Amino acid sequence: MQRIILIRGIVQGLGIRPSIHRIAVKNNIKGYVRNTPQGIEILACGKGEELKAFISDIKALPEPFHIESIQIKATRAKKCRGFKIEKSTEHGHADITIPPDIAICKECIKELYSRENRRYRYWFITCTNCGPRFSIIKNLPYDRENTTMGKFGMCRRCEEEYSTIANRRYHAQTIACYECGPRLALICTNNKIAGNCIEIAAKIIKKGGIIAMKGVGGWHLACLATSDSAVKRLRKGKMRANKPFAVMVRDVEMAKRFCVISKKEKGLLESYARPIVLLRKSEHYNLSKFVAPGLHNVGVFLPYTGMHYLLFDYIKEPVIMTSANLSGEPTIIDDKKALTELKDIVDCFLIHDRDIANRCDDSVIRVVNRKVSFIRRARGFVPLPLKIDAGKHAIICMGSDYSNTFCIYKAGKAYISSYNGDIESINALDGLEKEVMKFLDMLKIKSIKYVVCDLHPRFNTSNLASKLAKRFNAVLLRQQHHIAHFFSCMQENNLEKGVGIVCDGFGYGSDGKAWGGEVFLYKNGRLERVGMLETQAMIGGDYATKEPLRLSVAIMSKFLNEEEIAKLIKESEESHVGVWLRQLENKFNIVETTSCGRFLDAVSAFLGICKRRSYEGEPAMKLESIALKGKRDLELPVKVKEINGCYVLSTTEIFKGIMEHLDEPVSDIALSVHYAIGKGLAKIAKRFGMEVCFSGGVAYNEIISKTLERELGNVYRNKHVPCGDGGISFGQLACVKYLRP
Repeated sequence: MQRIILIRGIVQGLGIRPSIHRIAVKNNIKGYVRNTPQGIEILACGKGEELKAFISDIKALPEPFHIESIQIKATRAKKCRGFKIEKSTEHGHADITIPPDIAICKECIKELYSRENRRYRYWFITCTNCGPRFSIIKNLPYDRENTTMGKFGMCRRCEEEYSTIANRRYHAQTIACYECGPRLALICTNNKIAGNCIEIAAKIIKKGGIIAMKGVGGWHLACLATSDSAVKRLRKGKMRANKPFAVMVRDVEMAKRFCVISKKEKGLLESYARPIVLLRKSEHYNLSKFVAPGLHNVGVFLPYTGMHYLLFDYIKEPVIMTSANLSGEPTIIDDKKALTELKDIVDCFLIHDRDIANRCDDSVIRVVNRKVSFIRRARGFVPLPLKIDAGKHAIICMGSDYSNTFCIYKAGKAYISSYNGDIESINALDGLEKEVMKFLDMLKIKSIKYVVCDLHPRFNTSNLASKLAKRFNAVLLRQQHHIAHFFSCMQENNLEKGVGIVCDGFGYGSDGKAWGGEVFLYKNGRLERVGMLETQAMIGGDYATKEPLRLSVAIMSKFLNEEEIAKLIKESEESHVGVWLRQLENKFNIVETTSCGRFLDAVSAFLGICKRRSYEGEPAMKLESIALKGKRDLELPVKVKEINGCYVLSTTEIFKGIMEHLDEPVSDIALSVHYAIGKGLAKIAKRFGMEVCFSGGVAYNEIISKTLERELGNVYRNKHVPCGDGGISFGQLACVKYLRP
């Protein structure tokens, strides 16, 4: 009997062909396996029971393989002699899943430390089951010549392993060794340093220095996480005043010295994706106070390459490992750029000669109320596709200007890009355009029906979307920011109708105002805005995002006079109160907002927790950290009014309630504000008696999320895409599905 078997899913680049070869030999199957644009194609020749066992073994392949479908057709192809891996074919309609980068496996770690192994302490050790994938791919299918490993010819011994069925490196595209693989070098003041590069780099770190390390998907900056002087110097070099840094540890035991780790968090840390996981600081927290100042948690991740493990052979303390980029710019992947732009920040460069084809930052995850929430979906996950039926034609979705990702739709799959940072510079915008075109090329897309962007008329991504729409003669669609958040959550949870609570810092509203605390209703194909937070005035517009006390003053002006407000404000800001109130009275540079994030910022500033924002979300995040120390609910007023058919939660009444409890602990006040917001939003959602989705950046907030679940029962959140702006591109695609333009 002969069968043609076509496998689709997350399989290419993960070593499935060698795995299938071994399964075929085990079951006495003859034929071939090869990559095709449609997926993995197998010609299987054998007896009925043998074929049945062969297919059963394929279906049982473990993670990270993910088989979406197996098509089986009877055929009389040709005589079968043995089983072999054939060369990939490029003909036909592309339906290929691009594989993600995979952390070093246990077998390779064992070999890394085995003196008898010829790859003993070889920093780039990989096998069929692990190593870089997406970050080195220049074209598909995933074969060595289509990657940045193509320039490294295999030595005789590597070729032998590559060709031996029983070997773990059988058809491993990243196979390499000391003799034929990428080389490592240490450069200090433009000179290469002789000796053990990793050991010398480690000594520099241990002395309080900073090194630049070329990683898998980009350059990193590394220094001791326990050294105040090193961390302060790193902050100065990166122009990053307070934004938290991620910390790499040798193993979970090292992390337990300063963090509390749940079973789910441990599983994420040790998974093949090796993401950064936000962990709660323990009472024994002993890292520098400058690593994650004012926050209750810190980002932690484990080594995911041989180079990382070797570094920790010489360093017995946690190490900051942060993306190498200047403020507002994408992570550096080009060697010349790294050597030029980082020279004034670092003491040396740990560099290798394998090019990075695709930028891919570290993924960031937070477990919120026992559910996994992506903050950044990148290394280990990108560009694995998500299923969605948005029609027959290809679509480009440009996402937001902040925490940007873009999304390409083709044939029922959404391919979401890696994290691109904020698109605020020409370099970032040019880089984004190149990445979009690279994705289209890899996916063999020539024709586009829709290009989707944010409603904001001044977003750089909106301007690029207009340019791409003209280039492809496509229809340009503009989708509202919070509606995209809502539909991203609807799609991820396969809902046909529901209520959407969407809370974040900012999104351009359909009425031209700044939204950020919205409740939507979707049923029978119709969308309606049915609730929101009370509109408040941002005195000075964008200045109020950096100085949230301006918003506090605007809210208090609704029930207090200037003298009363000034008494509540500390002396350093007291003199500004009169000026701000005159601005408000004259409606000079005033932006009205319903933003939940901005309201939390205003509370944070008023309580003296964070008066000036140095990074997005800082005041609200620090407010949450203080709130988690709170002991009781002060039961602040929760008042909802119906205004013109829309239910409005009064944030002024919540602020009034704060005034009545100023003698209470700040942590209790902060906790009670979170409870009031959660109860108020739940009160609006309950009126419609439908399934509820919660999305937007505030959905990461543990207290508000828990309050909604307590009040409403089950609340749906995003699963595989970020709740924040990194999920907007997927949400824009979901808008096309649900709203059918």
